[in-house]
Amino acid sequence: MYYTSIFEGSRPIIQVGDPEIIKQVLVEDFRLFNTKIRITNVGHPIIDRMLVSVRGEQWRRMRAAVQPAFTTARTRRHYPLVRQCVTEQLVSVLEGYAREGQPCELKRTFGCYSLSVINRSAFGIVTDPHSQPRHPFVRTAWPLIVLPVWKLLALQVLSGRVLKAFGLTSIFNEKTIDNICDNLKGVLKARERLVEKSNDFLGVFMRSKLGPNEPEPNDDIEGENSLEMKEKTFDNNMSDNKKLTEEEILAQGFFIYFTAFDQISNVLSFCVYELALNPDVQHRLYEEIAAAVDADGEIGYDELCRLPLLDAVISETQRLHGGPIKYRRIPGREFPLGDTGIVVPKGQPIEILVYAIHHSEEYFPNALQFIPDRFLPENRHNIKPYTFMPFSTGPRVCVGMAFALMELKLALVHVLRRFRFAVHKDTKVPPIIKTHPVMKAPKTMYLSVEARD
Repeated sequence: MYYTSIFEGSRPIIQVGDPEIIKQVLVEDFRLFNTKIRITNVGHPIIDRMLVSVRGEQWRRMRAAVQPAFTTARTRRHYPLVRQCVTEQLVSVLEGYAREGQPCELKRTFGCYSLSVINRSAFGIVTDPHSQPRHPFVRTAWPLIVLPVWKLLALQVLSGRVLKAFGLTSIFNEKTIDNICDNLKGVLKARERLVEKSNDFLGVFMRSKLGPNEPEPNDDIEGENSLEMKEKTFDNNMSDNKKLTEEEILAQGFFIYFTAFDQISNVLSFCVYELALNPDVQHRLYEEIAAAVDADGEIGYDELCRLPLLDAVISETQRLHGGPIKYRRIPGREFPLGDTGIVVPKGQPIEILVYAIHHSEEYFPNALQFIPDRFLPENRHNIKPYTFMPFSTGPRVCVGMAFALMELKLALVHVLRRFRFAVHKDTKVPPIIKTHPVMKAPKTMYLSVEARD
């Protein structure tokens, strides 16, 4: 599988699946693919300022400001907070299902957990979404996961003038974006004098906020040179200017709120679902966890990172069910497509077919089967580079990857140590999947929950 082409309305798009071309696009020549990625015919001031949406010097500046929130040291600092969300909320909810003998709806259950984690770690807001559904930082979350396909089609087909006339500016509900940003503005205002004492993600962003007398950053985001990034080493000192405007801070808060809530709950739901369908793997993972925890059932950060089967189970779940369906990049100048002889014109969208590659028999034998062992340390060398990309790869790899993996692993350790999951009469095989424009997401997913003790 090398490349193909499709049309999105009247716009041609080249789709690629060859690992060498993917390496070229995402790693070797990533600076050339620096045009702002927009899949709609109109923009939104918050959506267009998210880290995944910006380009060039604006991306360099914002990445330098955001990255300190997700260092290993800071992830360790959040470890006890995430553990509290697991043991005090998620475990308590599952105990109720086990005690009453009722099937557990996974998406809602893990959605409450991931929302609690992100509210606490990102914004310093303590919530219990399961028992506080009307909390401002809870009730605004659920509408986010409703992404109507009709709206995406309208945003791609209708002109910007028509879309603005109907108030359509984003695939997300515009009112929900406003509500979330209003909530975040309230937090920003309340903490203006406590910035240096804030250890959550928003506190890190606020320490990079422009002062009242500082000029707006000049990122040259509209000029011809902005289509290609300047040749600079990608490291922690990638930008001398690490300032963020308030609108940029709100945009990063919104993006974290959405992705950390929805995608984490998706992966956990699919993971536990696959373990219920494969009880032998669930038992092996339970034994690995039982051998790793201490006498109180606790596990440290370093020990959590060293559980090979746990890591393999999450990776295999992400291969089968997780992450975006595809990545889109746009070259800032003509780009030779590997050794195909094709020269991609400047501005021609290229899509990397992540979902198709993850399900390719060429790269993953028995690709439709749940086989975590393929990701064990002794087998991982068989996986060809640039064929497994749940968090993207290269300089634009997901900045929150380490935190996301910690959140996933900690939840699974404490949940699987206490509970056994099994197929229920209401379990659908295969699962019911929502119609979603960019990712695979479960609609409903029921399993039986049984306490191990």
